Amino acid sequence: MPTGLTLLAFALFFLGDWNDWKWEHAALRFCFPAGFLALAASAALSVGRAKPFSGAARAVCALLGLVSLALLVYTLFFALPAGDAYVRQADKRPVCTSGVYALCRHPGVWWLFFLYLSLRGALGVPLPAGLLATALNVLLVLFEDRAVFPARLAGYEAYRRTTPFLIPTGASLRAAFSRSIQP
Repeated sequence: MPTGLTLLAFALFFLGDWNDWKWEHAALRFCFPAGFLALAASAALSVGRAKPFSGAARAVCALLGLVSLALLVYTLFFALPAGDAYVRQADKRPVCTSGVYALCRHPGVWWLFFLYLSLRGALGVPLPAGLLATALNVLLVLFEDRAVFPARLAGYEAYRRTTPFLIPTGASLRAAFSRSIQP
């Protein structure tokens, strides 16, 4: 059941991106929040399917999981203007090049990976569940990076030339923590 929900979640994310890219149907804007809920439900149903760590290691994993979740929520809902990202989908929106989006073009992949890794130790979510979600997420961001974002975000081609895809560099780390970068 959790694997099916993970697959459903990413199918909804893909459908939502395809809609944003090609169709622009207002009725399909539910795909992203529905996918988010399906992924959360999949993770919740996976709790306890593996043996969690104990003692201090479990506490550290729980803390790292909370940090990863906070970074994921921040990256998806607050680092970008929510109205631009999720409401006015028909408009060509400006690309965000500062903060977490200066680290790499898809920092949410890292936060989701670390969240699942932390859930393994803190709550016993099996490692394959996190690997599946991460692999599907990488496939999704490849599609976004090559098709959706160049078509929907103004300045994305220039952003691709200056910001790494997934692996931060020294320059991108400096840019992410620099106050002089403008959105």
